[in-house]
Amino acid sequence: MDGQIQALRAVATRAAQRGRLVITGHDEPDTDSVASCVLMRALLSHWDVQAQIVLPTFAEAQAKRVMQRLGVDVSPMYAQTEAADQLVLVDHHSALHPGHVVICVDHHPTACRVEGEYVQIAPCGACAFQVYRLMERAGMEPDAALKRLAVAALYLDTVALRSEKISAQEAQWAREGAAHLGMDVQWLTAEGLQMDDLTQPPEALAMTGKKAYDFGGRRVVSTCVQTDAMTPALLERILAVLRTAAQESGACLWVYLVHDPVNLRSVRYDITPDGRVAITRYDTLVSRGKTVMPQVEQSLSRAAVKGEDQSPV
Repeated sequence: MDGQIQALRAVATRAAQRGRLVITGHDEPDTDSVASCVLMRALLSHWDVQAQIVLPTFAEAQAKRVMQRLGVDVSPMYAQTEAADQLVLVDHHSALHPGHVVICVDHHPTACRVEGEYVQIAPCGACAFQVYRLMERAGMEPDAALKRLAVAALYLDTVALRSEKISAQEAQWAREGAAHLGMDVQWLTAEGLQMDDLTQPPEALAMTGKKAYDFGGRRVVSTCVQTDAMTPALLERILAVLRTAAQESGACLWVYLVHDPVNLRSVRYDITPDGRVAITRYDTLVSRGKTVMPQVEQSLSRAAVKGEDQSPV
């Protein structure tokens, strides 16, 4: 067992002795967030460290559907954290609910200081895969059910292995793992692409994939849609909804992403509370966590240093 793994085990053991050890993902958790929680609990259990998964907000519809197919019922995980809880954050790095952060394992880069006695933030296609690697380094031999979770998380968190954030090695591992485990690759691909139904009302399309971020006290909200058929008329109706949402949210910025998994490109719309919109076009299927949010964080930091309005638009 290497030094990093020993450190993680020691921190988890001490924390469990101080109080309830709670593993939690980000709000409105997606498949990767829930899978990361389940894998982390398995790792801690391997060390005889008792931990409970707590999801303070309901999981996304896709996460509930996918996890159920993979044999995981998320409903018992819904609860609230408490101030005395010892928190293990996975798939996010900023505590959103009561408790004391002791461990953080994430794959979203940040320049902000991250709380915790053990912090591991590294680029990776999916946080669940990062936890899976920790399990292997700890000497575990994860069973097929746990490996399925890591494979599914990679497919779903990287737009069916098409996102810029997944390495060639990770994509190969996911493909080989799916084949070895007899997983339905057509289903994994369809779930990963998750093309949105554009017949939905603009109000619904404006709010898909919603996540909130805190960059040194500056709140940013982001939503996204995946389609290869966005029209200018529909986009304008969605942006009208988002102008109102940005004003009412209390955030300094609302970032809306339109991902086109077919043509492998993305467009970013930054909406400020006063209704301004800045557009950035990417010639790749850009990652919100790996590229877009770090860019937003840097822009906000520069604006703060200059004493400007906290929105980068």
